[in-house]
Amino acid sequence: MVIQHNITAMNANRMFNLTNANQAKSTEKLSSGYKINRSADDAAGLSISEKMRRQVRGLTQASANASDGISCVQTAEGALNEVHDMLQRMGELAVKGANGTLTSVDREYITMEVRQLMSEIDRVQSTTTFNEQKLLDGSFTGKGLQVGAESGQHIAITIGNMCTNDLIASALSKGIFYQTNNDSPRCHVTDNPKPWEVNWPHGEIAYWIPGNGTTWAKYEYFNKNMIEPWGSPGHSHVLSAEDLTVFHSFSYDAITDENVKNKLTNKWNNRLPEVTGGSEEALAVDKVPDIRYFQALNAFAKSAIFDVSETRSNLGAIQNRLEHTINNLDNIVENTTAAESSIRDTDIATEMVKYANNNILAQAGQSMLAQANQGNQSALALLQ
Repeated sequence: MVIQHNITAMNANRMFNLTNANQAKSTEKLSSGYKINRSADDAAGLSISEKMRRQVRGLTQASANASDGISCVQTAEGALNEVHDMLQRMGELAVKGANGTLTSVDREYITMEVRQLMSEIDRVQSTTTFNEQKLLDGSFTGKGLQVGAESGQHIAITIGNMCTNDLIASALSKGIFYQTNNDSPRCHVTDNPKPWEVNWPHGEIAYWIPGNGTTWAKYEYFNKNMIEPWGSPGHSHVLSAEDLTVFHSFSYDAITDENVKNKLTNKWNNRLPEVTGGSEEALAVDKVPDIRYFQALNAFAKSAIFDVSETRSNLGAIQNRLEHTINNLDNIVENTTAAESSIRDTDIATEMVKYANNNILAQAGQSMLAQANQGNQSALALLQ
């Protein structure tokens, strides 16, 4: 029996401290809800967990970005819906104005409404914005929606210029023919290979080219298939900017789509001056709006409706794509969060078992430490 070193008490004290340390960890895990509160708890698990957290937070924001993209697309598409309605009304007025029972005064009234509709299209184009960004003026191009947690994971959105000037330019670039009873010296039978001959005799099916100073499509872009179904009387006229200036001023220089711009000219086979494009910037208010102008308006309205429909279809496809993207992102976030939770979160049931076990061991250790310290007291009996 020795009294200098109480080995039994030392052992009981060491085990009691270990139990207390484990109990403290259990208490920390239960109170914080996290299985890993510091890297020492699980170094590898902490690294994996933080990587997953970065991905989850990035994907959550990407889902929000896609929702913003849907709002942006819906804003533009809603504005184009109104543009569609105005173009449909324009086509209706074109058919009305081409009726032979109307007087020139009647057509002037119709022309006034068409001008207002075109002006409203331009106003809608210039004022439709999302987050202080204009959507329909041609500046909203190549916009990337970040829809992933990694760089480069984006969906591009481009919305062209929906102003009347660009819609007219697009119609001109298609080389559209429309039937008219108007005669012209620049008229030619369709089966002849030399349409530039000014004095070529008229035929049952013929077309004529606009003169100098107006803009129309280059010859290679003419839609010649439109001529064939038409017979006598009537001529197939190439749609030109001059035909539409009674309704709206046109500027070649203001065209924003360079691809469209390159398809236009007012130079015909070296017979006209060396000029590319043309300019009809002043609204031709002094022209009598006869039937031919309304026939041209009909051709323009048909082309513009097609262009706006194409843009709206693209926007609708993007919106559907974004909705699928959001669903996919939310699914990934849910499953990644579940995986991260299994690494990082405390399993309360399991940890409570450990806590109860450590609590019992702590009480037992405290009791045994007291008993070990009492063992040295027996040495007093020998000394008495």
